[in-house]
Amino acid sequence: SLGIHGPSTFLDKACIHQEDSDIMRKGIERLGAFIMRSDKMLILYTELYLSKLWTIYEVAASLTLNGGASIHVIHMNNSVLL
Repeated sequence: SLGIHGPSTFLDKACIHQEDSDIMRKGIERLGAFIMRSDKMLILYTELYLSKLWTIYEVAASLTLNGGASIHVIHMNNSVLL
């Protein structure tokens, strides 16, 4: 440890490679470790969110490890993004 304390953030869009399938697979294989160390999950929900298997896995793992109260969902519609 470097003696640095405070919250850390795992952002799957940034931490899971979106194009290289080998790097993506390695990141997905480590999702459980990230989720196990997380107290909360924030989902920025779009219609694409549940179309990827690993996002369903993230939700299921978080529910199993931390319960539903730890998951917060913000619906991102196009008007919010403009």
